Amino acid sequence: MNVKERIKKFIDTEGLSISAFEKSIYTSNGYINSISKNIGIDKLNLIIEKYPNLNLEWLITGKGSMYKTALLTPLSSKEKSLMPKVVVVDDQDTERIPLVPIRAQAGYLTGYDDTTFISQLPTYSLPNMQNGTYRMFQVSGLSMYPTLQDSSYVVGKFVDDWHNLSSNRVCVVVTLSEGIIVKRVTNTLDKYGTLYCKSDNRDYPHISVPLEEIQEIWECKMHLSFEFLDPVTNYQKIAALEADVAYLKESLKKLNTL
Repeated sequence: MNVKERIKKFIDTEGLSISAFEKSIYTSNGYINSISKNIGIDKLNLIIEKYPNLNLEWLITGKGSMYKTALLTPLSSKEKSLMPKVVVVDDQDTERIPLVPIRAQAGYLTGYDDTTFISQLPTYSLPNMQNGTYRMFQVSGLSMYPTLQDSSYVVGKFVDDWHNLSSNRVCVVVTLSEGIIVKRVTNTLDKYGTLYCKSDNRDYPHISVPLEEIQEIWECKMHLSFEFLDPVTNYQKIAALEADVAYLKESLKKLNTL
């Protein structure tokens, strides 16, 4: 069952006609039948606003029950909408993972809630990426080196509960002023109203991002790279010392045989 079919099932359960449902969410006749792969955040918000007991996870993914037992409490005083702005699925209603390369990240800051923009991004299917909505971002710079290399990729799972986000996790944070940043976070939202974003590379600064600046958080679940790092310098030094010790041992053996 795809998204369109689930909406129709909900309409039937509610005892409505399709046209009456379309009218209730302020869309034109024929909108439901025109749904294909993507549903924009504006339409989802209209549906949830009009039918608050509808389980959004069931509507998007088919998981869980059609109706939720309790309404969610808004995360902040600004009542941010903490759900993916656009969900991409294929013809089998399987979620695809859009890639946001470096060249598209400036556009993502204003287009993350734009169905047209997201639909133009390349999409992929990766193993073990189920039970959630995922997005792939290309890493820019060396602030997370050696954990993440410049131009490598991270796959993040959408975080819908910022206050319960565990600390010391590598996350992609979409912000208003800092752009898209990939950092290791310390969750100080409840304590200070900010998300403390740390660089693994000590040559780069840490950043405190105020709650009102955050647009999205994606917790990194996979790292993809086409580069194999050279051995750590300390290992190279140890290997050289081991070679020196082995040579000295052999030299001593030869001296002892004389």
